Amino acid sequence: MKKLTIEVFFLTVLHMLVDGICSTTIYASLYKDNIILPTIVFIGYNVLAFMMQPLVGFLIDTVKKERLLVLGSLFLVVTGSLLGSIPYLCLLFLGLGNALFHVSAGKITITNSNQKLSLLGVFVSLGVVGLTLGMLYYQFSFLLVILITLTVVIGGCYYLIFHQKKEFSEETQKKQSLNLSLTNIKIVMIVGVIIVVMFRGIIGKYTVFNWADEAYLVLLVAIATALGKLLGGVLADKIGITKTILISGLGSLGFLLFARDSIIGGLLGILLFNMTMPITLYLLYKMMPRYEATAFGLAAMVLFPGYVIGMYLQEYPTKYNLIILIATLLTIIFVILFSKEVNKSEFY
Repeated sequence: MKKLTIEVFFLTVLHMLVDGICSTTIYASLYKDNIILPTIVFIGYNVLAFMMQPLVGFLIDTVKKERLLVLGSLFLVVTGSLLGSIPYLCLLFLGLGNALFHVSAGKITITNSNQKLSLLGVFVSLGVVGLTLGMLYYQFSFLLVILITLTVVIGGCYYLIFHQKKEFSEETQKKQSLNLSLTNIKIVMIVGVIIVVMFRGIIGKYTVFNWADEAYLVLLVAIATALGKLLGGVLADKIGITKTILISGLGSLGFLLFARDSIIGGLLGILLFNMTMPITLYLLYKMMPRYEATAFGLAAMVLFPGYVIGMYLQEYPTKYNLIILIATLLTIIFVILFSKEVNKSEFY
């Protein structure tokens, strides 16, 4: 377990670096001087990095060479960051490299987590920090140099240390004999969890903090988001999913409805709101025990459409209270019902 914790630490840091490299390169090279249309960059990257994850995840579940593929993903991302003068190739390498990293590293974390949501929360936490650092400070050329150097050094150390480790824990190996039996109840539950994840994408973009008008405040929002994902997993392990989702849902609803115009209230609201992320990943994993990378990819895939819907809804700020109320209540109901269902032995 100790070695797994160290491995997840490596993957968490690499998660931040990968998202940081992609964000920095896109803002510094692809958005700069409109080399290619910003709309093409926005859609192209998100389709490759997010919408392709279920397909890439399915291939990884078939190949089962996760640690080697993590190294391959780092190669793609670093190479892509050096191809800013060839924008479409740069976009392709960054998008596919990002997708490959998330699902391969996500599968390693999930399959060896021994049912611990805290490790899932740790792994998914820092990506948003890397993304925000690149978005805010891309104009400093040394940032990309630092990110690439750290990725090469840490990625190389990671592979040297862990490449000979068994890919699966004993518990996971036993599950390999199970078929993915998509019964009607499983299909309904998978769709339900995907809807919950999309709600998170919608509300995350729909929520506007008028006070976040300086770089350090935007970075604080990213840090609060990361802490929420981390604490969601830790708390779920300590007190259970039901109590955690009630704290997360009702707490975030209160702060985002009534206190988001204050810095403290907004930060607490976004922290509590993001505590659902490791829980939804865990539920999808329990529903698809042989297809952990595919499950991770499904959760990531719907974040982009959710983001686009949230961006559209920003034109209708008067609907915010109603939409967040509906989304929160459905999230609480779905998560509580589904978490009870997946814990039944006959579910498998």
